[in-house]
Amino acid sequence: MLRKILTTTAAAAIAVSFVSLATVTTMTLSAEKAVAGNNNGGGNGNGNGNGNGNGRSHNGNGNNGNGNGNNGNGKIASALGALNAARANQNALDNAAPNSRVGRIAAYQREAILTNDLTAEAAAALAALEALPVPARTSVDIQADIDAAVLAGLDTTTLDAELANALAYETAASSAITAAAMAAEQEAIEAAALEEAANKDVPTGEALEALRVMLGLN
Repeated sequence: MLRKILTTTAAAAIAVSFVSLATVTTMTLSAEKAVAGNNNGGGNGNGNGNGNGNGRSHNGNGNNGNGNGNNGNGKIASALGALNAARANQNALDNAAPNSRVGRIAAYQREAILTNDLTAEAAAALAALEALPVPARTSVDIQADIDAAVLAGLDTTTLDAELANALAYETAASSAITAAAMAAEQEAIEAAALEEAANKDVPTGEALEALRVMLGLN
């Protein structure tokens, strides 16, 4: 496909590997799966012109929209090729033979739905991470100070609180990295399913958006 998620995991990875939490500012997630509207390029290209010469009416076929299939829906249908079978109802998709064209499209639909779910989970994990304050140092460094304080008979209340915050951040960073990796892996599976379902070049742009709308993915 794919309009995709990628995460910049390097910063969060620093937190998890205990190098320098102070350098962790954010992980960025780009979910390109959201597409705006159903821009199928549809438009009626048939213009009715009244001829004055012989009293006949002439219907002019427009070159855009639905007029001659060179643009708009016709162009999209041509780009989709056998993927136009995605217009089948959901029951047909659910019950299609796995190796049939409709069955392969249904397999793509299932993988795309899972990608959407994992993308949402990755976004939620990232949001949870960004909601936490970034610790000034790692839990390993803090624990070393706690151990030294205990040996010296000093109060560790402040250090304990700092440790709890650092551990919470590191756990959230680890979860965000894992969720992002799962989403990225699923995107590759979805892309392979789409390639398997297509009988010509894998659709992109408006054709891909139209396919996703047919399958209820947007």
